[in-house]
Amino acid sequence: MNKCILGLDTGTNSLGWAVVDWDEHAQSYELIKYGDVIFQEGVKIEKGIESSKAAERSGYKAIRKQYLRRRLRKIQVLKVLVKYHLCPYLSDDDLRQWHLQKQYPKSDELMLWQRTSDEEGKNPYYDRHRCLHEKLDLTIEADRYTLGRALYHLTQRRGFLSNRLDTSADNKEDGVVKSGISQLSTEMEEAGCEYLGDYFYKLYDEQGNKVRIRQRYTDRKKHYQHEFDAICEKQELSSELIEDLQRAIFFQLPLKSQRHGVGRCTFERGKPRCADSHPDYEEFRMLCFVNNIQVKGPHDLELRPLTYEEREKIEPLFFRKSKPNFDFEDIAKELAGKKNYAWIHDKEERAYKFNYRMTQGVPGCPTTAQLKSIFGDDWKAGIAETYTLIQKKNGSKSLQEMVDDVWNVLYSFSSVEKLKEFAHHKLQLDEESAEKFAKIKLSHSFAALSLKAIRKFSPFLRKGMYYTHASFFANIPTIVGKEIWNNEQNRKYIMENVGELVFNYQPKHRDVQGTIEMLIKDFLANNFELPAGATDKLYHPSMIETYPNAQRNEFGILQLGSPRTNAIRNPMAMRSLHILRRVVNQLLKESIIDENTEVHVEYARELNDANKRRAIADWQKEQDKQHKKYGDEIRKLYKEETGKEIEPTQTDVLKFQLWEEQNHHCLYTGEQIGITDFIGSNPKFDIEHTIPQSVGGDSTQMNLTLCDNRFNREIKKAKLPTELANHEEILTRIEPWKNKYEQLVKERDKQRTFAGMDKAVKDIRIQKRHKLQMEIDYWRGKYERFTMTEVPEGFSRRQGTGIGLISRYAGLYLKSLFHQADSRNKSSVYVVKGVATAEFRKMWGLQSEYEKKCRDNHSHHCMDAITIACIGKREYDLMAEYYRMEETFRQGRGSKPKFSKPWATFTEDVLNIYKNLLVVHDTPNNMPKHTKKYVQTSKGKVLAQGDTARGSLHLDTYYGAIERDGEIRYVVRRPLSSFTKPEELENIVDETVKRTIKEAIADKNFKQAIAEPIYMNEDKGILIKKVRCFANSVKQPINIRQHRDLSKKEYKQQYHVMNENNYLLAIYEGLVKNKVVREFEIVSYIEAAKYYKRSQDRNIFSSIVPTHSTKYGLPLKTKLLMGQLVLMFEENPDEIQVDNTKDLVKRLYKVVGIKKDGRVIFKFHQEARKDGLPIFSTPYKNNNSYVPIFRHSKKNINILVDGKDFTIDILGKVTLKE
Repeated sequence: MNKCILGLDTGTNSLGWAVVDWDEHAQSYELIKYGDVIFQEGVKIEKGIESSKAAERSGYKAIRKQYLRRRLRKIQVLKVLVKYHLCPYLSDDDLRQWHLQKQYPKSDELMLWQRTSDEEGKNPYYDRHRCLHEKLDLTIEADRYTLGRALYHLTQRRGFLSNRLDTSADNKEDGVVKSGISQLSTEMEEAGCEYLGDYFYKLYDEQGNKVRIRQRYTDRKKHYQHEFDAICEKQELSSELIEDLQRAIFFQLPLKSQRHGVGRCTFERGKPRCADSHPDYEEFRMLCFVNNIQVKGPHDLELRPLTYEEREKIEPLFFRKSKPNFDFEDIAKELAGKKNYAWIHDKEERAYKFNYRMTQGVPGCPTTAQLKSIFGDDWKAGIAETYTLIQKKNGSKSLQEMVDDVWNVLYSFSSVEKLKEFAHHKLQLDEESAEKFAKIKLSHSFAALSLKAIRKFSPFLRKGMYYTHASFFANIPTIVGKEIWNNEQNRKYIMENVGELVFNYQPKHRDVQGTIEMLIKDFLANNFELPAGATDKLYHPSMIETYPNAQRNEFGILQLGSPRTNAIRNPMAMRSLHILRRVVNQLLKESIIDENTEVHVEYARELNDANKRRAIADWQKEQDKQHKKYGDEIRKLYKEETGKEIEPTQTDVLKFQLWEEQNHHCLYTGEQIGITDFIGSNPKFDIEHTIPQSVGGDSTQMNLTLCDNRFNREIKKAKLPTELANHEEILTRIEPWKNKYEQLVKERDKQRTFAGMDKAVKDIRIQKRHKLQMEIDYWRGKYERFTMTEVPEGFSRRQGTGIGLISRYAGLYLKSLFHQADSRNKSSVYVVKGVATAEFRKMWGLQSEYEKKCRDNHSHHCMDAITIACIGKREYDLMAEYYRMEETFRQGRGSKPKFSKPWATFTEDVLNIYKNLLVVHDTPNNMPKHTKKYVQTSKGKVLAQGDTARGSLHLDTYYGAIERDGEIRYVVRRPLSSFTKPEELENIVDETVKRTIKEAIADKNFKQAIAEPIYMNEDKGILIKKVRCFANSVKQPINIRQHRDLSKKEYKQQYHVMNENNYLLAIYEGLVKNKVVREFEIVSYIEAAKYYKRSQDRNIFSSIVPTHSTKYGLPLKTKLLMGQLVLMFEENPDEIQVDNTKDLVKRLYKVVGIKKDGRVIFKFHQEARKDGLPIFSTPYKNNNSYVPIFRHSKKNINILVDGKDFTIDILGKVTLKE
């Protein structure tokens, strides 16, 4: 019987796949089809730092929106000033043009009104000072304009407004702002100035340019509102004018609620997740934790749950305002007394032992604690007594509804004043209590469950049930209905019988068939008359959102549906699942696989959350750095001892690392090891497996040690370290390992996070915790292998669970199609661990034992997929048997064993797979994509759609243009601190500035001198912070838009930028004077964005490039886009053998660069290296040896283009177009 197997190697930006056929009779595999897809990661990664692809764009959008709102505010203020004749006249059309077209009204009178002059004493700070202390005559135009200028200046900078909804306790930026405001207030007090305008005028009047006035943090209410009120009072302005000005200057939109972006509950799928500050969730969280606490007291034989009295005793610890989060030690101390407690695994003897470490963080109930401090211990009743909004349409609100009202107000009101007003009028609180109520701050994080699900859990958690047990009970009242559940006899009957199933369920010792979930469903269905499908609503502790079964398309072929799910917000994993879907569906369409196919999949651990990916990347970076250092030390030490040069291999580096970890001693014999004992020919000490492979050990580094060859061969053999006579001596030698991981555990436990913590700070701590956990796992793994008395079943290499949430969902996604015909629960999807793949790669000759896998060629993804496809239970058993026979052979008994391969020529075939592998690069052209978004209008929700260019249109730096000796040259402003060597100073444009800087740093250390303050005019305090420099590399920049204030010189009227690459190259070809001539047209990203922005209906516009060239009118031959695949030929397209994959492999390249001079950079489709590659400018030749990168000018480009001349599908099949 034959069995079809699909092997998948998933990565963050790659998917290797292979289909093999297993012949049961021949006991052999046959390779059917294989492929490799490279795609863009779902996140942006620069210099190892990962961020959302939209984050940078969103940041710029936020700044643009801030500028827009500031402009609108100025327009509104000017309207008021014009209305009351406090500034020069501006028409509504002038202000509308500024609003819509950004055309600033530049009337001479307005310019004069805004102009400042030190000589004439004209500046806005002086105007504000006058308005504060001098009653102006508003019948005189000059005085009216002075008042208007002062008010307009207040509009331009109106200070920081604190928002009570921002609970970021560790928000560094917020802390800096508030600290700066406090410092400014102190300075004002010391200077004897009550108002900000006075203080700034005093600084400007006394110190001039020596002091920076604008770079200070100010408070809107404390500084600007206070000054505004004083000006209005001094000038005796009318209430109507004050109201208009107040609205125009200080109006601010309320913060937009973020609840719409919250994920959905896995139990109640239509419901959003609950905020973690809700009192009901706080109780739920507390009960889950308390119910899990176990203690072993002086009279206990083993750990037990807390008694009712003990639970009551510790409950107040959760409601302390001063400690919203605390350590478990507080609970232990409350129950056991001082220094009378310990963790159950701690060595020290204590009367009380607990199942939690003392450093375990415990979240309290901060919202409830704050409400209790105002309304008393029975705070819900306290709210009900005073709350006035108790009526609703169909009667009075319940106690729970009133509590929800109060929490919603606390959660959503941004204004302290409004909150205080609510406390006074709706809760009838006195001044002191209202003040306390208004100071309550809530976390704005979210739980995993909805409020509806939490309220279903709570009654059972209050009974002391574990979360897992309570989950089975939680939805039973809904399933059976109120009538049945509210009957005490029925409720008792259900609780007893379901309790018997839940609390005593032991599947290995029961005659009853089925899972606990099935047993409960059967009990409910057999004892109560329930509607069909009612029991499907039963909750399960590991319940996660599942995918519906795969459906057949119009041709009757099963197809995987969308992988989108509310539970996964990981863009990197989602991108990987979408590519997986396309590959699997195409294989199904071509009948290469079907629903009976068995799937073996290895998930990349980098598909976990972003913090874990960052931690893994940092860990690997540190390891690479350490290995480089070890290589240098090997060279040095070996030369010192032998006088010979050596180039260390990866195996040598691994040995050196083990040597360092063992403190230069053999762990088994205690003998000291020298560098030449393990490096060089015939080493006395070599790598051995702590847990021998013959009994289930793996080849991970934590299972390797540097051991005396003779001891390993004659004494240790296939024994575990615990079976050796000198095991106690060995334990003494590895005691530092234990101390190390115990110390690391303490460091990890210090990296605590809590609700309300600033995200950036929280992320750093989580990343550090992940890194420390990896180190802990390594050192603990090494130590525990020396203490094992037996190898646990499935210790290594076994197929098992994947890595975290992503792999669980990927498994569920594939299981929606690949499962047993009789039951969806019987999955045909098996996860292969990465360590197993690596082991079999070595066993089957694809990789040397201790060498790293080569990642220079993308084909390694496909090689792994083939390996994964061939790893099944049979292969694991064969491996174990091979290692046993090998151990027997090493002991001098039997013949040397051979490890069977999936087929006879497996190694040769897989190593040469690159010769027949077309790597598909999925690089979609997102530039012309429409954005679709539902927008709320007066007529309801409307689907709005428009063009949104994806990605960066140009580089960030802006360049200016100047004329030098009749030549236009481009310049850029650079911070003086960015200069790294004296020669760079020669690029400074201004000769006087250049000379001043050179004189300041003369005869000094350059780096130190350039970092120190350098003055242009020290008497006036004028520092040189930035200088204009010639940008010598900029020759033909892109002009993106005009300046607002146009210079008379044309070359100064534009904003100039550069781009790294261009969007498109159009090549034109035809005969000119009987000669074949080519011309080209370049389209930059910004030009493409402008083209696609012209209309949503693109059909009415001409092509993005002309159909004929400008100079000779040559016809368009082809268009090339960034990321596009091409097939190269030497002279004629007929040279390309479409049916010969080996020929196509040599010709397939990807466009990775389009330069402004028309040169195109092509990269070989299998090339995985990013840097240091040679670039060839020679034309493509059919007999070329491997060329990683071509750089061709228009005349050398001989290609067929994907999408125009041929297509390549997701499986790598090439088809020429007619």
